[in-house]
Amino acid sequence: MEQPVRQALWRQFEDEHAMCLIADTCTGVRNITEADGAVEPHDIIALTIAGAEAAKGVLAGLDDEWALYTPQQVAYAASALCAQITDAGQALEKLDAYLDVMAERGDIAAPDMDLAGRAEAGESGRLGQAQMALGAIGYAASTVVPPNAEEVVRLLVGAQHLSPLPVGAHDAMTQLDQLLGDHAKLFAAADGASCHDSEYCRCRIELTRDRALWSFRRVDGDWCLVRDDGHWVELATSDACADPRHLTALIEHVVQAP
Repeated sequence: MEQPVRQALWRQFEDEHAMCLIADTCTGVRNITEADGAVEPHDIIALTIAGAEAAKGVLAGLDDEWALYTPQQVAYAASALCAQITDAGQALEKLDAYLDVMAERGDIAAPDMDLAGRAEAGESGRLGQAQMALGAIGYAASTVVPPNAEEVVRLLVGAQHLSPLPVGAHDAMTQLDQLLGDHAKLFAAADGASCHDSEYCRCRIELTRDRALWSFRRVDGDWCLVRDDGHWVELATSDACADPRHLTALIEHVVQAP
């Protein structure tokens, strides 16, 4: 009996994690791809630019040591990137063929690959050279990801993560207090309320650096540091389950700044 094809990891992530960030980020794209009716030229251009912006953002973001916390997160990202490479290659191949469609409509001269690169080729030769390049690049990109790539990426899903992440904001606060050492102290919520909500915690950590007293707390879904003179800093991550070592690095960066 034929086994059903498993859904790609990147498609599973949103369903499994219910992250509003993904929906918010993809809203503009989905307004085009899920709309009724045919797409228009500016829609295609907008989608290609969005894809390029996203790829550049991933490339730049991965320069940060704490861009990803777990091998499972690497797996989701790799799955999506492999899909992007394959789909981008197939799209380039379609652009190659689309030049012929435009020629048949009478919009451009017919591309002639036999004349490509010749000085006397004229417009048809130049279009043929461009078409040849689009086809070659598209084919290379669409075939570079091996058929078993998704299964290989899934090996990361089962990889053991040796530094378990917090299960919520209070757990992150507790682990962070242990990492900050003797110069920090955890204070429970003033009203004695327990912190069972994964996103919020009303405890605070006080720490001293260079004779300045800082208060670290969770405020409106953000991690914040408040100095005793009222100086307020929001950390670069808002994740309630952020790796405490990441939070430690961000805190030290702030409190040691001149």
